[in-house]
Amino acid sequence: MQATILKKFLGIICSLFCCSYLVAESQVTTQKQQFKLPHIDSHIEVDGILDEAAWAQALVVSLDYETQPGENTKPPVTTEVLLFDNGINIYVAFKAFDPQPKAIRNYLTDRDNIWETDLVGIKFDTFGESRKAFQFFTNALGVQADSIQEDFKGDNSNWDTIWDSVAQITEWGYLVEMSIPLKALRFPASQTQQKWAFEAIRFYPRDVRHRIANTPVNRDISCNICQFDQLVGLKNAKPSKNLNLIPTLVTNRVDHKDQSIDEWNEGDVEHEFGLDLRWGITQDIYLNATLNPDFSQVEADSPQLDVNNPFSIFVEEKRPFFLDGVDYFETNNNLVNTRNIIAPDYGLKVSGQTNGHSFGLMSTNDEHTSYLLPSSSRSEVVRLNEEKSENQVLRYSYDLGNKNNIGILHTRRTADEYHNKVTAIDAKYWLDQYHSMTLQYMSADTQNTNEIAALYELPKTQTGDALTVSLKHESRNWRGYIDYIEYDKNFRADLGFISQVNFDKTIVGLSHRWYPENNDSWWKKIIVTSDWDHTFDNDGLKLEEELELHFGVEGNYQSLFETGIIKRRKYWNGYYFNERHMYSDLTITPIRGLKLYLSYEWGDNIDFANTRIGKQTSLIPEISWQINTNWQTSLDYRHVNFDIQAGELFTAKLSNFRITYLMNVRSFLRFTMQQTDISRTIENYTIPVNATSKSVSSQFLYSYKINPQTLFFAGYADEGYQDDNLTHIEKTGRSVFMKFSYAWQL
Repeated sequence: MQATILKKFLGIICSLFCCSYLVAESQVTTQKQQFKLPHIDSHIEVDGILDEAAWAQALVVSLDYETQPGENTKPPVTTEVLLFDNGINIYVAFKAFDPQPKAIRNYLTDRDNIWETDLVGIKFDTFGESRKAFQFFTNALGVQADSIQEDFKGDNSNWDTIWDSVAQITEWGYLVEMSIPLKALRFPASQTQQKWAFEAIRFYPRDVRHRIANTPVNRDISCNICQFDQLVGLKNAKPSKNLNLIPTLVTNRVDHKDQSIDEWNEGDVEHEFGLDLRWGITQDIYLNATLNPDFSQVEADSPQLDVNNPFSIFVEEKRPFFLDGVDYFETNNNLVNTRNIIAPDYGLKVSGQTNGHSFGLMSTNDEHTSYLLPSSSRSEVVRLNEEKSENQVLRYSYDLGNKNNIGILHTRRTADEYHNKVTAIDAKYWLDQYHSMTLQYMSADTQNTNEIAALYELPKTQTGDALTVSLKHESRNWRGYIDYIEYDKNFRADLGFISQVNFDKTIVGLSHRWYPENNDSWWKKIIVTSDWDHTFDNDGLKLEEELELHFGVEGNYQSLFETGIIKRRKYWNGYYFNERHMYSDLTITPIRGLKLYLSYEWGDNIDFANTRIGKQTSLIPEISWQINTNWQTSLDYRHVNFDIQAGELFTAKLSNFRITYLMNVRSFLRFTMQQTDISRTIENYTIPVNATSKSVSSQFLYSYKINPQTLFFAGYADEGYQDDNLTHIEKTGRSVFMKFSYAWQL
């Protein structure tokens, strides 16, 4: 099997190089303006008042294009952005004029959660590779958001850095003043002037959400960053030590019950000291190190309804050490999922980018060893008893120009009598402005412990490989793609999240978009999408064949309506089942601050526990309400009902309620309650189950955050459950916690 997949990979590479000669002259070209960034030896106090003389000498750029929903039309409001640097910081100011200042959506929110408000921002592609941009946004009250934009991957809002901003609402609109330290950015080391691609934007949410920018967006070109204008300057950028030391103190006490009816086992008050280091070895190479890190979760993960699902659920990473520079380790497939690393004593990471070469090296230990054990039809998490592990990741990629790149990734996880090693080669190639190809070949070698091999009937050693290929067409009105995915049954990526193996899958998709001829139309975009796929296991057994058709329309009140039908023939546990689903979703903001979402789905579904077909309906209402400037609340609810011929099989409910009081841009109080309630008709099951399964958790949290690294948290949390042995929910755990960290910038 390995030889077959490798031959396919080599054949695609040869075909790719042949195609490159045919389309060598058809690369992406765009018209870009070039702006000179003034260098002014002046220090600015960031106070939201542009009274310093330096602002009179700043570069002034106007935001003349509405790019959504309008297509490079005249925007409904006027916006100016002013820029200059002093060799240490880039200073940016926005004058966001508004004919109705009282209509400005000026909500206090938590950091990185400002997208329903009026806001402005700037993006820098510091390496000029048209693949990645650093983004800095501030809303009308001064709340910050920062992220990394990558075309075709979306935004990584987990990236954080330290910078200053102040905003104030005026009689003519609002004004934002920013100071972005050069040491907060990565850019090429150079003695000459820099050439950065940049985009300045404003989001103006009213009946529709207007996106306004300094540069037009050609929807017939599938990349966005490649269309940015250029900013030339920074010849006088001063080198910086860029050394951050972040000591951390965590204090907590955890009480628990061995059984819900037992007395509380009261824990001791524990104090843990840790130290994080972030050092810019050069302007484009960074070292991250952590000793005795606090990798606990301050805020609970969003709840997910795990019922009638044979595959494990993915949970996102939130821990700062793993998130910093995470983009240097990402590839086409999820081969690095750091949530697998539960309790390390130390961590070391080096990442950088220079002269087209990008690299990352990460090494940590883990007091626990757990990983995902996949198959063609299910997956589950396996834990090695009392086993510590060592974990390493090595990533390298090379920029081939024209947004093309090739890279290699190696991951290694080892413990006593156990190891898993994965080596992968990946590439992305642009054939022309409409067509691109991504591919990745992966090879894995695993040694199982005797216990795991016996328990799951696995061989002592497993070797397998995998291949994923995607060919895409993207233009203004059309999008099409062909994906091919093949995983050997013995392939495992224990440091990643690969939940299914032993299959090869082909997907063909096509969609068409319509736009109105003028902005006054009630609809802003219509899209029709369809795709077909089929899946076989490695022995040629058909596992699934699926056909989908979807329709969507965007309209006034920031509304989006979607509906569709999915027809599927699926193999499960020796039988084929025919499924047909239909769904309808609606998102709308009927009044300022109130966002509503409603989803309804109905149709056939497999009862995986009992190997039969049934009827499933699900109702998902969600409400997010910004009550006023300081108060916000949200309620997410899921209701799933599953019936078989004999009657009801189960009903599952999940609710997640939050209410937050934001005192100012730095601090808030939040109460969260999450509850799951699953009731089953046990006589309709062929396996033993609980008729009642309930869980509930709550958290009260106070947060004070000067910046992403200097912060204080304090809170209380508890949890409980109920099954057939209990008459009501019994608490099984409770804790109080406090965390303090401070960033020393040297």
